[in-house]
Amino acid sequence: MEKIIALCRRHIRLVIFLATSLLVLCIVYYLFYKCKTVKTITVIGSAQSQVSNQIATFSVSVDIQNKDKQLAVDEAAARANEIAGALSNFGIPDKDILTQNMNIYQNQDPYYEKGTTVYKPGDWHANYSISITLRDLTKSDALTALLVKFEKTTMYGPNLTIDQTQVDEASILVKAIVDAKTKAEKIAKAGGKKLGEVISIVEGSNYNGSVAYGDLKGFGGGGGGLPIETGSTTVSKTVTVTFRLK
Repeated sequence: MEKIIALCRRHIRLVIFLATSLLVLCIVYYLFYKCKTVKTITVIGSAQSQVSNQIATFSVSVDIQNKDKQLAVDEAAARANEIAGALSNFGIPDKDILTQNMNIYQNQDPYYEKGTTVYKPGDWHANYSISITLRDLTKSDALTALLVKFEKTTMYGPNLTIDQTQVDEASILVKAIVDAKTKAEKIAKAGGKKLGEVISIVEGSNYNGSVAYGDLKGFGGGGGGLPIETGSTTVSKTVTVTFRLK
């Protein structure tokens, strides 16, 4: 007995190491077993809401043709300044008036010479386009009435959208999560299980706009503007939710 005790004393560190290693192995195995046996279910929930459009975007293009390049540019610039000034007086802030495109080019006019089509330089074109954002749709008719008065211009619009800062995304997201939970509960019940806590939620979203789009080309003179039906945009939310089963 004394020999055994003496032997243990000499190898006490080895005994402690082996005992500790065995304990660690038992803990790791237990955790692995628990993780392996944990059952989960992942479903996709969705919800949507109709939101009235609050923003309209218009585009106005000026195209001036002249044999003299500089005269074409000067007239286009004068017309663009006239439109910008009228928009400013209307109440459109500078941040909502954006230059979209400027283009200066010369026509290449075709003609026949000895049975062959050849080209010669023609008139110059100066094209200038601006985008206008209207954030008060009650003024839509008045704005179109203003824009159609400008000669030698083409107007496109409106492109109607929502103001995303005004959308209550949280409430739509909550409905999507409830939809996911309802689906998961039915699936779990069909499998003889009960739904546990949420493990993870991954969010997604989608905006499906109802867009009004028109082309007012060559309109001029007095009169009112064309009526605009603002419509609405469907705002959708999707969530991928993983639940624990028990």
